Amino acid sequence: MNRIHRQVLQFAVGAAPLFCAVSARADVPADYPGKPYMGTPSAIPGRVDLVNVDTGGAEISYHADHNRTNSAGYEPISGNDYRPTEKDLPNICKTNGANPDHWSVDGMVYPSAAMPTEYYIGYAHKVDWVKVTVNVQQAGKYNVSSNWASDGAKLGLSIWFNDGHSAVDPKRPKDGVNKSGVVVLDGTSDFHKWKAYPNFTTVELSAGVQVMTFHLEQEDHLQYGFLQFDLIGGAGGGVAGASGTAGAAGAATAGTSGADGTAGSAGALATGGTTATGGTAGAATMTAGAASLGGSPSNAGAAPIPDPVDEKSSCSVTLDSAHRTPGLFGAATLLAACALLRRRRAAARRI
Repeated sequence: MNRIHRQVLQFAVGAAPLFCAVSARADVPADYPGKPYMGTPSAIPGRVDLVNVDTGGAEISYHADHNRTNSAGYEPISGNDYRPTEKDLPNICKTNGANPDHWSVDGMVYPSAAMPTEYYIGYAHKVDWVKVTVNVQQAGKYNVSSNWASDGAKLGLSIWFNDGHSAVDPKRPKDGVNKSGVVVLDGTSDFHKWKAYPNFTTVELSAGVQVMTFHLEQEDHLQYGFLQFDLIGGAGGGVAGASGTAGAAGAATAGTSGADGTAGSAGALATGGTTATGGTAGAATMTAGAASLGGSPSNAGAAPIPDPVDEKSSCSVTLDSAHRTPGLFGAATLLAACALLRRRRAAARRI
C-alpha cells in the first residue's frame, strides 16, 4: 500500500467515529423471564419503588427468607393490601400501622403527618434481593439516595445493573454489574425509626431498559422502600424532608435530605411531591410528583419505553461491536477521498 492509499484509509477510518458515534444502549437479558410491575419500567432519573418488584416470583424477581407464601405466624402483614392478588412476593409492609413510624432526628411522623402511609419491604435478611426493570433515560452518573429504618447498628447493600456492556460478576452472573460496590452505613437500631441517607453512593449507568437488582449485604432487618436516582449535573430532586417544619428551607436546599433540619418538610416537597427544587411540580425530575416521593408507590408517570436505536440503519461497515462507520457524512468523506486519489493518479500519469 503506497503513501496516498495509507493517507486516504487513515483519514476515512479516523473520521468515522466523528460522524456516526452511537451511544451504547442497555437491554433486558434475553433469558430473564421477569416482567415490570404494571407493564411499565420504572424511570431513571427518578424514584424507583422497590415494592414494585418485577413479576415472576421467588428466585426470578426476588429472594426473601420471609415472603407472603411462607410467613405463617407473621400474618397479617401490614402491606398485604398492596398488590393484594399476588401472593408470590416479599413481605410488603406499610408505615404507621400497628406500630408508629418516626424520623430518627426529631421523632416526627414518618414520612409525614400529612401523608403517614408509605409501603416498604420488611422482615428482610442480608441474603435477600429484589429485581426491578428500569428505563434509564439518559446515560451518565447518578447520585442515589433513600430513607431507611434498620434494626441493626449497621446496614449494608449493593445495587446492580444488567446493562449488557460490562463483565458480569461470576458469583452473581444473573445480576450483571455491581455499580455501587458494597455500601455500609450506620443503621437506626429500630425497626420503625427512619433516617434520610442523601447521596449515599454514585453509580454510572448506560441508557436503555435494563434490570436493576437491589441486594442486602450486611445485617438482617433492613426496612427498604425506594431508591432515588438524580442525574449529576441535572435538576436534582432530593429525598424526603425530615419533619415537615420548614417547607421554604426545603425548597432552598433542593430537599436533599431534611435529616439535618434544613430540608424541613419538604412535607410538600418531599413526601407530597407537589413541589420539587424551585417549585417545578415534582414531575420534572421525579417521575410524577406524589408517585415519586411519598405516599403510595406508583409507576404513574414513568416514561414509555423508547423505540430501540437501530445502530445498523445508517452505517454499513462494522469497525467494532460498539461503533459503526459513518452514514451519509462518512460516505461523502470516502467519496471525496477517492476523488482526491484519482486526481493524484491522473496527475502522476501526465508527468
